[in-house]
Order: sequence, then C-alpha cells, then structure tokens
Amino acid sequence: MNRRHFMSAVAAFAAAAPRISFAETPPYPGEKPTMIVGFSAGGAGDIASRVVANYLKAARGVVLTPDFRPGAGGTIATDQVRRAPADGSVVSLFSVSPLLVAPHLAAVPYDPSRDFTFIASYVGISVPCFVRSDSPFRTWDDLVDYARKAPAKLRWATAAPRGLAHIATDAAFRTEKVTATFVPFKGGADAVTALLGGHIEMVVSSDFGPHLAAGSVRLLAETSPNPSGSLPGVVTFAERGYPIAIPASYGLFGPAGMSPELVTWWENVIGEMTGSSAYADFLKVINGYALFQKSEAFTSMVRGAYTALGRQIDAMGIRL
Repeated sequence: MNRRHFMSAVAAFAAAAPRISFAETPPYPGEKPTMIVGFSAGGAGDIASRVVANYLKAARGVVLTPDFRPGAGGTIATDQVRRAPADGSVVSLFSVSPLLVAPHLAAVPYDPSRDFTFIASYVGISVPCFVRSDSPFRTWDDLVDYARKAPAKLRWATAAPRGLAHIATDAAFRTEKVTATFVPFKGGADAVTALLGGHIEMVVSSDFGPHLAAGSVRLLAETSPNPSGSLPGVVTFAERGYPIAIPASYGLFGPAGMSPELVTWWENVIGEMTGSSAYADFLKVINGYALFQKSEAFTSMVRGAYTALGRQIDAMGIRL
C-alpha cells in the first residue's frame, strides 16, 4: 500500500467512527493506554492499530497512542509487552509470527503460554495460494497433481520464509505426498514479481489484491479457515483437512495478569467496533475478513495453533 492510500484510509476510519456521549459509556478501568506495534508505520499493522485507536477515541473518548517498535520480526516489541505492568497501560497488536512461530525457531525471552493475556482478535487476513491467470493450473487439484507427477518441478514462494504461510503450505504438500521446491524471497512483492515474470509457478501471500483486481492472478486455495474459499474454485486448507489452517489474524494482547474488568472492557469495545462502518472500510483496505473472538476463544486458538505449528516445524526440520 502506498503512502497516499494509507493516509486516505486512516482519514476514512476517523471520519466513520461513531460520535456518542461519553457519559453513557463506562470509563477505562486502567491507566492511560499505549498500544505497542512491533512493525514499522505505514503498513497493514499500522492500519490495524489505528482503526482501534480511532474508534476508541470517537466511541469512548480514550486516547490510545500507537508506539511503533519494529525489529527482530516483532519479538523485541513482544518482550516489552511481557515486561509491562498489567494495569491496562500497555496493550499490543497481536500478529501470528512473533507469538506462534518465532518461539519455535529462536531463543526468545517469553513463553506465549504463560506470559500474556490474549484480549480479543478482530480481523483475519486472507493468505491465498495463487498462480498467474494464464497458468495451466485451473484448480488446486491441478497444481497438486502436477507436483505429484513431477517431483520438485513446482516452484513456489511466500512473503516470508519460515512464516505461517510457508509452514502451512509445506504441511499441505506433505499431506498430499507432494515434493515441491520452495524459493525464498525477502517479501511478498518480490515473490509476486517473480511469479508474474514466470520464474516460479505459485505464491502464497496476502499481497494479491491489486493483481487479482487487474486479472493477472488466479486464486486456487486459501490457507486460513475462511474467506476466499467462498470464491468459485477456491478451496480452503481447513476443508481439505490439512494440518495447519490457522487464521493470519490481528488482535489485542497484553501482559499476563490483566484483570477480568480490563479484559471485558476491551472485549466490549472491540465487539462494538466490528459492527461499525469504519471497520467495514478497514476490511476492504487490507483484504481482511471479520474474525471477532473474545478472550476465551482467542486464547484457545492461540494455544492450539502454537502446538500445531510446533509439530509441523519439527516435521520440516527447521527448529533451531
């Protein structure tokens, strides 16, 4: 997303947020909050944090300040959350990689199963498998059949080596008894450029929106449990019964020990936000889908996903 589109999206979110009487709503039951974001400003993580901050200010009169702390794939910011007080003064943007993948692959100073309070998730990101629109692979089964008959001939890539999409797709290929060649790239844009140039046959990434709109790519399968699987010919990893079908989601989490009162307050605000027009605009901007989970369901998803990813990482032999 370029800077102009990003700033237009932020302005739209702020304008669409509701204006209600703060006297009608319960005050924030904690210290003035800061939202730690483990990524640089200007990307999808920035938009995912600002839609919450803008809604919170408009609907509750509470100023939530995003604090961008990029580095080490989000693990530095995640450890800062671990060390923060549990008084509501610090919450953070949840994303899969630093919490569910990184602890299996590197020495990090936190344990996702005990060091955090998982407050609520509020959006899933579509991460489909796609090919060029002129590819001979019309369906996911076409691609799998080719890879089975021609071992290692199929070349594919993701936005991030050893990320969720890489692990999930490798698990799918293993289930299908397929051998394919993974080609590492620095990011999704580079991988898509290689696909469009004919250097690889498939990409698994969230960087598909403009190319799908332009008719230059075709979606075959969706790695997460939901959304693009509703399109004709697109299957989901969940419906195929593949080992990893975890939503690439954004949400809120905080330090361990946050009070039930704080968690409930945030659950209510996030739940209200997902019914707003600002939220609907947000989904369109980031190619996302509605995925609201309260703390109990969110925590259960995180723990189950962490275990499943660990098993697949061991099967791939990439644990450090």
